[in-house]
Amino acid sequence: MNYGLIGEHLGHSYSKLIQEKLIDNYTYDIHEVARDELATFMTEKDFKAINVTIPYKRDVIPYLESMDDAAKKIGAVNTIVNKDGKLYGHNTDYYGFRYMVEKHFGTLEGKKVLVLGNGGASKAIQAVVRDLNAKEMIVTDIILSEGVIAIDEVYAKHSDATVIMNTSPCGMFPKVNTIAADLSKFPVIEAVFDCVYNPMDTEFTLQAKARGAIAVTGLEMLVGQAKRALEFFKEIEIEDSEIDRIYREILLQTTNCVIYNEELAQEVAKMLDKEVIVLAEDYKEQCILSNKLLVAKKDMCKKELSRNSIIVDGQTAQEIVENFKAAILAFNN
Repeated sequence: MNYGLIGEHLGHSYSKLIQEKLIDNYTYDIHEVARDELATFMTEKDFKAINVTIPYKRDVIPYLESMDDAAKKIGAVNTIVNKDGKLYGHNTDYYGFRYMVEKHFGTLEGKKVLVLGNGGASKAIQAVVRDLNAKEMIVTDIILSEGVIAIDEVYAKHSDATVIMNTSPCGMFPKVNTIAADLSKFPVIEAVFDCVYNPMDTEFTLQAKARGAIAVTGLEMLVGQAKRALEFFKEIEIEDSEIDRIYREILLQTTNCVIYNEELAQEVAKMLDKEVIVLAEDYKEQCILSNKLLVAKKDMCKKELSRNSIIVDGQTAQEIVENFKAAILAFNN
């Protein structure tokens, strides 16, 4: 492989889809690597450049010639470039997450921020929180260590957090009903940011939106970090405006369209290049799939319908398609 992504379980990944939209004539591969295969893969160095995801963002560090300042500060690497047999590490998660926070919320100055999780991705997010001048940062995780507290202590002592960042895999497809923290414990919440990007709305962000908070999942972060990684891969510069363009294209391509009119389903599906599913008793499981045209009944739970979907109406197939595309453009804007 020349360029691609390594990780342990990558069935949910959108990275190939994103990377190959950034430039023409470029192939990006998805390569699952088992834990007992990582050492061999890294010592063979049979690649030009790779991205690294869960759970190897720290494990790859011993194989590197050097790391840039961001990777050193964070202590995790998600981008590796092979130059003449020597491996150089970078961290572009920082760039992608900072882009997402600044776009939707601006500075964190004066805010009390809670970070859920303390793994490789969390280190980049914590660096962003510090650099955006948060008043206070609390980190919680299942595994306790210095500076990390249990969630029960968070509920007891830090219910006044105003911004919450989820860096854990809770809520990721297919376990979409899991959540890393109960948002009802935080009465003054203003915004949440979730590093999970599939589904388009997690249990975490759905709860936040129901409380009137800003809530953004991690697809923009993923596109932003991919753009920065490709700049390292190819030694090129790509305009930041490409992030939003590709983000909207991925949303259009992967988001389900929900309609209530079965007679128009086949025509709409053809126009959107989506597979038709007429929702049945197991519709909650069907709703978490991607890139489908879901035909629903009006008494079905709107929360489940909207988890990875946009519900649209219209008198004709063309009107439904136009309304769906308009909703994609407006999503999280």
